[in-house]
Amino acid sequence: MWALGFVPLVIMYYIYHSQKVKKLENKIKRIEQKEKGNTDMSRLLKELIGKKPTILGQVFRTDNWEVVDMDEDWVKLRRVDKKGKEKFKLQRIEDIQTIQFDGE
Repeated sequence: MWALGFVPLVIMYYIYHSQKVKKLENKIKRIEQKEKGNTDMSRLLKELIGKKPTILGQVFRTDNWEVVDMDEDWVKLRRVDKKGKEKFKLQRIEDIQTIQFDGE
């Protein structure tokens, strides 16, 4: 009989600590990103706002996309197609491998 009262306590304990583990994992991820250099990359990308660099990633390539805005994790890119319609794209900074810029 005491086991029936003990099982819900174990389940509540597990749920509580699993949430704490997720929070700690997120904190660790942010610290690793800072050590990895994403902050340096975002600082360098801020210089490219308003310009059209070629951005190469693991599975993507962007040509003729203008860097519009950015924060610590994301870059917002914009392109105008032949019909004059604006298209926007959000790209994670951590997925970027190289950036080529011709200085124009």
